[in-house]
Amino acid sequence: MGIIVLIEPQAGHTPDLDGKSWVVGGLKAVHAASSDPDTPDDPAERTLCGLETAPMEKHSYHPTAPGSHWYPPNLTPWLCHTCDAALRQ
Repeated sequence: MGIIVLIEPQAGHTPDLDGKSWVVGGLKAVHAASSDPDTPDDPAERTLCGLETAPMEKHSYHPTAPGSHWYPPNLTPWLCHTCDAALRQ
């Protein structure tokens, strides 16, 4: 199962999928989703915590070494702990 990192923008913020708008408009949380079996570069319909992935922005981060975090370390304060726990099970 591939993991895709997703950014949940702040409420009322419309994501700009090409421009990484969460950098400017703020982010609410960093989530994980499994990759879609038919299109592995895209996320499944729901995050590991059960939220819809459609309104979220895909982050380009991929772990670089075994044991690396699934999320970008600089976004730790916004980590979804439910997604993190699901990956640790």
